[in-house]
Amino acid sequence: MEGIKEADATLYDWLNQIPAKTWSKAHYSGRAKSDIQLNNMCESFNKQLVGARDKPVITCLEYIREYMTKRIVIVRKMVSKAAGPLTPNATKTFEDIKSEASQLSVLTVDAHNYQVTSIRSQCVVNAKYKTCTCRMWDLTGMPCKHVVAAINDMAINNMNVGIPEQWVSEAYWLKTWKNVYDNQIMPIPSEDYWMPSQCPTTLIPPKHHKHVTLKLVLLNNKRV
Repeated sequence: MEGIKEADATLYDWLNQIPAKTWSKAHYSGRAKSDIQLNNMCESFNKQLVGARDKPVITCLEYIREYMTKRIVIVRKMVSKAAGPLTPNATKTFEDIKSEASQLSVLTVDAHNYQVTSIRSQCVVNAKYKTCTCRMWDLTGMPCKHVVAAINDMAINNMNVGIPEQWVSEAYWLKTWKNVYDNQIMPIPSEDYWMPSQCPTTLIPPKHHKHVTLKLVLLNNKRV
């Protein structure tokens, strides 16, 4: 924050008015197992609805239903080709982390606490509470290079730690990804085959009214 204050005092004052837990990774709780700061996931889905926004309600809903059906089928094909135990993207990320972990040195304190040192930093890992000083493990559920280095050290000392992937949050498991898309949206016939509605209420369009123009508002203000 001091760096921000020196660079832009106005930005510093603006950020001070917003709870740090909503924009600073240092204050994230770790409950969501994600360090994403933007709503890109919502925007990605919103982008798919461009072709349906100006359609009637039923047409819009049908567009969304068909999109979700295709999405489920595509993901299921990807799951069937994946080897696991993690999702393809998580596997790639974790392989890079394991490669970086091989360059670190570990000082064992006891069965749970480890001091992990690199050329530029030194972190403390607690295997019991699944925490690391860098907080990557806490925030994302993905063990950082310090944690993987500690896991490797535990394995060398004949501790039953299993493979490093077992220490990754279930959110990244291939099994979890498969369960998320385990349901399916069944096809439906066109409206020609729909049963007539038994609802006694007749839906009518809203009453049309002229929008208040800026010119009229200014004129009324002058009269007042």
